[in-house]
Amino acid sequence: MSEKSKITYKIIIIGDSAIGKTCIFKKITSNTFNEKSISTIGMDRRTLFFTIKDSNGSDLEIEVQLWDTAGQERFRSITATYYKSSQGLLLMYDITKRETFNNVENWIENVNESLGNNNDYLIVLLGNKVDLVKDNPEARDVTEEEAKKLCEEKNIYWGGECSAKDFSEEELRNIFTKYTQEIYKKVGVNISKGQVVTTNNNDNKKKKSFC
Repeated sequence: MSEKSKITYKIIIIGDSAIGKTCIFKKITSNTFNEKSISTIGMDRRTLFFTIKDSNGSDLEIEVQLWDTAGQERFRSITATYYKSSQGLLLMYDITKRETFNNVENWIENVNESLGNNNDYLIVLLGNKVDLVKDNPEARDVTEEEAKKLCEEKNIYWGGECSAKDFSEEELRNIFTKYTQEIYKKVGVNISKGQVVTTNNNDNKKKKSFC
């Protein structure tokens, strides 16, 4: 950890079922990939560390509590309860399935209803399964232009497109590092939402519970 501070962000992966959320989660947390991955029941959490730049351009290590969630309708009320202490919502869709993209607006509304329209969190939109269109362009059902336009309309961050299958752990870490940097730019050090902040000065420690 940095000698100056320790910041913990909670980032939740959300989106419809069977779009590859768990595959992305497992690839970046354990460098494993299983095409027959079973749908997540409830929640799963892992801790990662990313080095970003602070406002002075110095390295700052961020601890990220990354949560994988179930996308089935019956679990959405459970997922929503975890929004309130998060700084980042990684909203995914399958670029080969139009319905998963059409449902993005519903997910955004669900997050905003739970957290309110403020600057205490960042929604990042990420398209998955580019490997399916690499050899068969006709498999694509959602264009990048459509996704970027939606991000502009909804004032959320465009994270690009990826593949849990083809992207390496390092490539995904680079993507997540950018996400974490953008969260820092928007949220900064905000302990009001459950973020943990500690300093190396024992007489000046600040700590709040982290869900």
